[in-house]
Amino acid sequence: MNVPQGENGPVLLLEVEEVFAGYGKIEVLHGTSIRVREGEIVCIIGPNGSGKSTLLKTIVGLLKPTRGSVRLSGKEVGRLDPQEKVRLGMAYIPQGRNVFPSLTVLENLQMGGVSLGDAGAVRRAVEEVLEEYPVLKGRVRAQAGNLSGGEKQILALARAVMTRPRLILLDEPSIGLAPRIIEEIYNRLQEINRRGVSLAIVEQNARKALAVAHRGYVLDLGVTRLEDTGAHLLDNEEVRMLYLGEKGNGPEQEPQDPGSRR
Repeated sequence: MNVPQGENGPVLLLEVEEVFAGYGKIEVLHGTSIRVREGEIVCIIGPNGSGKSTLLKTIVGLLKPTRGSVRLSGKEVGRLDPQEKVRLGMAYIPQGRNVFPSLTVLENLQMGGVSLGDAGAVRRAVEEVLEEYPVLKGRVRAQAGNLSGGEKQILALARAVMTRPRLILLDEPSIGLAPRIIEEIYNRLQEINRRGVSLAIVEQNARKALAVAHRGYVLDLGVTRLEDTGAHLLDNEEVRMLYLGEKGNGPEQEPQDPGSRR
């Protein structure tokens, strides 16, 4: 997996530096730092309650950092609202197949294209996305709430692509899906990445995400504990035992992280 290089090495797209954030008086992130370069897949793993979802919400603007900085292409964006960040090229797919269930597939896609501004641009983007995602093409008039879990996740991905993002943040994209569908979702994510879109993925299926990631971070109790390539984190004995559920030479156990905690 190759990451685009600038004259001075990989081009930094997102920089989260010593961020503190939480919910009211409850602080969840205690100086968390991560970086995502252009064209890179970055995976964020850690135990339930470690602050992974809170980190994504802070990056996208649903939460505001109390300290620290969030920079996109060198510009401070930590205090901007989510819609402003969409215009700057950031897309966010929260946990739980983020679709509008009462709207049709077509209407969901059109909602994703609102930031394009021009009706003709939205129409062309819808046509392109439907060619890319044929499973949606035959269901454009179906209500999104009637789709299967896998179809909803594909629709959420397609709607994010409609915004022409430079960076997509994904929270637990594989949760609740069958292994075959997870494989399809990750194939889609790699296709999106090959077009130059950076991805930051919070994932309970740590082994799968690390296998496709250029780099990964381990969060624990709101602090960045480890940073390395995805391959090295997969081979790290501490990571394998504490975060991948492996115990000695016994059978492997997938950690249960339904994302129900912050």
